[in-house]
Amino acid sequence: MRLKTYYPLPKFPPISLSGAACKLHCAHCDATYLGGMLPAETPEALVDRCRALRQSGAIGALLSGGSDTDGTLLNLAAMTDAIRQAKRETGLIFNLHPGLIDAATAQKLAGAVDFASLDIPSDDVIQRVLGLDATTAGYIVAYCTLRAAGIDVVPHVTVYNGDEAELLEPVAATGDAPHTIVVIVFSPTRGTPMADVPAPRPEAVANVVAGVKALFPAAEISLGCMRPRSRPLREAIELAALRAGVARMELPSQKTLRYAREAGYEIATFDACCALPEAYEPMAVRAKT
Repeated sequence: MRLKTYYPLPKFPPISLSGAACKLHCAHCDATYLGGMLPAETPEALVDRCRALRQSGAIGALLSGGSDTDGTLLNLAAMTDAIRQAKRETGLIFNLHPGLIDAATAQKLAGAVDFASLDIPSDDVIQRVLGLDATTAGYIVAYCTLRAAGIDVVPHVTVYNGDEAELLEPVAATGDAPHTIVVIVFSPTRGTPMADVPAPRPEAVANVVAGVKALFPAAEISLGCMRPRSRPLREAIELAALRAGVARMELPSQKTLRYAREAGYEIATFDACCALPEAYEPMAVRAKT
């Protein structure tokens, strides 16, 4: 009966290593969300950006950006030395959103990246939504590659139909279970090819949360920031996820917080993204007022 809540801004902002550039232009995003990230397209810009964030009181950052045509994070290979320098100089907590990653790049980032947020999509989504010539198995390989490099990995699964928990069965089969899994929810986005596709129902979200919890009973399940934001669907999704067993939630609505308090939940608040490992919680916990 404890709910951890997360507020990334302003202390844990997203940085785009590719600025506004993306070579995939996936049907669900079409580079829309890159506009909300801080651009850092060169090694020098990244180090300067991280220095400024540290001086402003930030504790960490998400390192993300657009994708290359092979599903890798644009500019990541060219940024490994800069990421290591930024880590050394600032001590910021780095959450990497790498996409498909090779062993050499993962090894170069070991010790500089604190954890990685890795999407595990279905074959259908990879081909129809992302437009990639890849498979779910390739993302499982990426999970194992990151873990072999000693990088903590938080799998992310996106709800479309309500049966997506099964995508994590190969992760469970590795015997290297994650401490946290993030469930995000497809959100129709204006101006994208999937703008008119209906959002999943709350019941579908609950099914995925329950299925993930069954696969990883010791893990904390989080409802991530990427989900429909229009009321009342937002509130219904949050409450369904909470009742199904999430222990973490990014940017919960006031209605969800009221429900949780009335239901007896102890609520903890963190200035970070919801994939944050427990070891870093003391750096991110918000003092009670």
